[in-house]
Amino acid sequence: MKSPTTLLLWILMTVLLSACGSDDDRSQAERAGIGAIDQSAGATPFVAQLSYALDNFAHLDSVHYTIAGRPGSHSRPVAVTYDHAWLGRRAAWDASGKRIALPVFGLYANHRNELTLTTRFRDGSTHVARVALATGPYTGPATVYATPEVRTARGAASPGVEYMLIKNGVTTPVILDSDGQMRWAGNTPGSSFSSVLGDDAFYVGDQLAPLLHQVDVDGTVRSSRLDDPRFTNFHHELARGKTGFLAELDAVVGGVRLVESILAEIDISGRVLKEWDLGQIFRAAMRAGGDDPDNFVRDGIDWFHMNSAIYDANDNSLLISSRENFVVKLDYESGAIRWLLGDTSKHWYVNYQSLRALALRVTEGKAPIGQHSLSVAPNRELIMFNNGMASLNPPPGAPAGENRSYSTPSRYAIDETARTAREVWTWDANRELLSNVCSSAYEGATGQYLVAYAALEEYTLARLIAVDSAGQVAFDYAYPTTACNTVFIAQPLRLEDLRLH
Repeated sequence: MKSPTTLLLWILMTVLLSACGSDDDRSQAERAGIGAIDQSAGATPFVAQLSYALDNFAHLDSVHYTIAGRPGSHSRPVAVTYDHAWLGRRAAWDASGKRIALPVFGLYANHRNELTLTTRFRDGSTHVARVALATGPYTGPATVYATPEVRTARGAASPGVEYMLIKNGVTTPVILDSDGQMRWAGNTPGSSFSSVLGDDAFYVGDQLAPLLHQVDVDGTVRSSRLDDPRFTNFHHELARGKTGFLAELDAVVGGVRLVESILAEIDISGRVLKEWDLGQIFRAAMRAGGDDPDNFVRDGIDWFHMNSAIYDANDNSLLISSRENFVVKLDYESGAIRWLLGDTSKHWYVNYQSLRALALRVTEGKAPIGQHSLSVAPNRELIMFNNGMASLNPPPGAPAGENRSYSTPSRYAIDETARTAREVWTWDANRELLSNVCSSAYEGATGQYLVAYAALEEYTLARLIAVDSAGQVAFDYAYPTTACNTVFIAQPLRLEDLRLH
């Protein structure tokens, strides 16, 4: 029989061991020490800062939040996930204070936003909190987007596009939802023509300097200078490339300005990874084909006017829009021209056999003229906005091509073996809409398109229209503009399912 003292010690040890075993059995979420969620206002009403206690950052897998739609809205709720790596890079966790701080963006302005915040851990456990975030009205540089003229309101049926990223000449990229509500805007820089949402932030190429601006979702801006001193500024689009971003750049070489004819792939620090000089590429191809290129490639003049460039991983190629001439497909590695697609009444086709030999034949529909905003559909068909504007800078006496009285989105099936192109879908809106510069057309869900008319009614009106392959309009929002400032390009954005890495 145990003595009373021994029995007491045995009982105490059993209790302590039991307690230790119970603590080890708790999930990482239970051990995280998460309590009240503190909040503070962000740089704009579309952003708020949250912070809360977190015992061990190493246990954290991700943080996910959803923002409920406001009454009467149809857009799917904003749903964003921050990966552990993203939170780590921005030093979200304070080890000494054992707290984590992070932004929430995509809020409605002037509204009591209902937020669900889910903290996920490595062991699969979660902590869920409900947060109410009251925001004030928006009064920044992008107020033009706050009050659209609603010509067709979105209904309950999905238009195939829940959120839109608006590249513009007013401010940072702007996010609108499919109800026409503003959901994000920053304060600087003053133009986002050349911009893209990367894996971790927005990136904006400066229109006046060789600077790449990284714009965090909380509005913080950090800038990097391109590492090649020849480049003077960005222009038109910025897009994802094979390993970095495809940047359309102006340059000065040997004292001569090369205007909108150089494409480079750059990384997020501004380092130039690869370059394609379209002047050199076309000179070489034309000489090899027996032509003198001197009256086509004209340094110091906007002879090419690159306005869109994308990478196609399907066949390791580049697709580039030359507003003055055609769409050109290049081999990514060698820069060799694979084909040209454009108006055959223009200078490039009429006067140069070497370029005619590279042209695709349009067997159905209309050719691209003055086109913008290239993209490749999942079935590898080519989508663009078909502006219909003739060349602005042909050599004196050279044919400028056709001017159409209307603009359309256009989709092409291309047979590279037969060297043909068919316009397999278009929407002409009864030939009533002419936006002969800027503008864009992208497919959201299959057979559903977001079309941006940037410069209607003599460059005073922009419209965002969701339309399906049968021509049924799902929404139509109009905004005042000067030139292309309000809507240069509008791209579908999956803010209902966004993950930042």
